[in-house]
Amino acid sequence: MDLKAYVLKKHPGLLRYANSDKMVLKRLKRAIKYSYKSRFYARKLKDAGVVPDRIKTLSDFNEMVPPTTREELVEAGPYDTLAVRPGEKCMIYSQTSGTTGGHVPLWVTRDEIERSVGMAVSLPVFQDMMSPKDVVALCYPYTRTLAGRMADMINQKRGVTIIPMGTRNNMYPPEEVVDTLLRLKPTILGSVATDAFSYANILMDRGIDPTSLGIRLIVSGAEPLSSSRAKVLGKLYGCRALSLLGQNEVGVAIPCRNNVLHLPSFAMYTEVYREDGTKADPGEKGHSIVTPTWREAQPILRYVTGDVIALHDDPCPCGLPLPSMEIFGRKRTLIRINGRDIYPIELEDILYRSHINGPWYRITVRSEGLHIEIEHRGKAAELNEGIRRNFQKELGVPSTVDIVEPGTLYDYREVRPGKALSRVVDEISGKGEIIEGA
Repeated sequence: MDLKAYVLKKHPGLLRYANSDKMVLKRLKRAIKYSYKSRFYARKLKDAGVVPDRIKTLSDFNEMVPPTTREELVEAGPYDTLAVRPGEKCMIYSQTSGTTGGHVPLWVTRDEIERSVGMAVSLPVFQDMMSPKDVVALCYPYTRTLAGRMADMINQKRGVTIIPMGTRNNMYPPEEVVDTLLRLKPTILGSVATDAFSYANILMDRGIDPTSLGIRLIVSGAEPLSSSRAKVLGKLYGCRALSLLGQNEVGVAIPCRNNVLHLPSFAMYTEVYREDGTKADPGEKGHSIVTPTWREAQPILRYVTGDVIALHDDPCPCGLPLPSMEIFGRKRTLIRINGRDIYPIELEDILYRSHINGPWYRITVRSEGLHIEIEHRGKAAELNEGIRRNFQKELGVPSTVDIVEPGTLYDYREVRPGKALSRVVDEISGKGEIIEGA
């Protein structure tokens, strides 16, 4: 077992020492030295005059190492960013979805993916909430990204029974996924939240209560999932729903049993900055720049994620000694409503304070207020009034609400396209559809 994985599993309290400035700086200097093996970083660091011995503090790292942008990685191509060449080690290729412009090529070696899996399995969320008795239905994508393959390996390591189905594919369209869930009775579902809502609606179409499946845990990934929406999804299935969220380029935040996202700071260094370039305080929203310190095939230094996050130092009730993190969304998805800056996931959180069982919603931001379309089956009058009341209370703007039958906004029985679909339309700023997530 990897040393970090052993510490994480047996002595998590030692992570406080691992996250000391001294240890973080040591990891960052090692990452800089290693990055010189990449043609891309050899040029970039040499031009900036960066050598590990000149980095004496974390502030030196922040100020001296130039940031890396998505555009640079796309332009560099699939091979210039490598520190390990094909043929030297077994490697696996993946790429980002390209929803924000161009596919970022991403590589991992077999060794680093095995180390990552070992650390993941040592996390309390997997130790406490999974056992070899579980049957896990994996509906994450197996192609393009590493999500499905990583989940598969984590579950193998944990010793569970795996039903690999993937998502958005013709082999397992939503109806076939539901047939398989009914036949094999998994206890855990790994799925994009929207797909999990879709499966529940197919079940309800057949007169079957989703709680009768016996699923006790849903782990959602690949799209933003607000706390309120996670609670509604859990209630729909009669189980707990957790959210995994992150970026292929830098890594994934870790959920605890309270569905609080924790930053794996033993594997990545995260900086958060205000709009004016000054460092954000704990709990304050800011733009994140992340350096994953575990990468072998493809090192990445000070990656400008485009995400707006907030880091919190307050201890989490779960006891995991890692900073907690809120992810609000991409900088480009910011909306201004009634003088307040707000992100789509915050609108979603207000919306799902009401119990909604449909897979899809659409919120249109207009000068006169919000127009909300939401799929839901069942009584609508009380739900309609509750949604309007919640938005008025939170944002001080009027809203009109149309509650429609599931499948009206998007057919949940069909294979969804690879391109992400919009849930928010901003007519005031002229942005139009705001694309975020899966």
